[in-house]
Amino acid sequence: MIKKLFFILSVGIWGLPANGQDFASYIRNNAVRTDSLATSNNQVYNLLSGFKLIMIGEMHGTNEPAKLVTQLADIFTSHNDSVQIGLEIPAQLMNQYLNNQTDENIYTSDFFAKSSQDGRASHAWAEIISKLNQDSKVKIFFYDIDSNESVVSRDSLMYLKIKKQIKLFPHWKTITLSGNIHNMILPYRDTPRMALYLMKDEELNISKKTCSLNHFYQSGTMLNNTGNGLKMREINNGPSIYSQSLDFYSYLLLFPENHTERYNGIYFTRTVSAAKMVSH
Repeated sequence: MIKKLFFILSVGIWGLPANGQDFASYIRNNAVRTDSLATSNNQVYNLLSGFKLIMIGEMHGTNEPAKLVTQLADIFTSHNDSVQIGLEIPAQLMNQYLNNQTDENIYTSDFFAKSSQDGRASHAWAEIISKLNQDSKVKIFFYDIDSNESVVSRDSLMYLKIKKQIKLFPHWKTITLSGNIHNMILPYRDTPRMALYLMKDEELNISKKTCSLNHFYQSGTMLNNTGNGLKMREINNGPSIYSQSLDFYSYLLLFPENHTERYNGIYFTRTVSAAKMVSH
């Protein structure tokens, strides 16, 4: 599944407008730069502050989406918002850290010390926790399924865990980081995913307050598993409308509301870099 999804993502974003020039103009007029914090923090905040839930999807084994999570947490807390960060990690594999929230217990937890088969157990993910661990305005939670949980749909259980956190802290911003299948807001292979469950939840009523972003990039490296074990891969998507419309190194772009897409927008970086695993 990961390999096939990567092919889909590498050739472009679904449903681009037929008139590429119009969309290029839309990108230039609406993209918010993220690589120049001195001038863009307020712009990023203004772009995303109306959302209660921000879901970031990645190809595992990369650095950039994890850095965006930390960046967004810093931006929101600097504007006096409280933030909870949800990571696609089984809570039982973080018990050591949950019982005593020290930096050492992040890196020696079962998840980071022993699990590195799909690229999640990286320094990039561990550093999200480490960098935000002592911030009183930030709470970290873990929502992947535990080994003792029997469930037909992994996405449906992860949705319920995130829903529980949103209900516990209804006035906080919630930011999640997951594989990019889970934060699709349209069904994938006719199956609803975590983000779609959350958007359709009538009790939460956050369909208009959810922003799902997918990481898109031009070239670089990643360390993940496409079916043959954890391996380093070279990536080259070539020039795209996203790389050619602006000379920014990185930016956020929300699609028009009437634009049918599996995500609400993208986080574009000109390059992607492989994340180093903690246990290697």
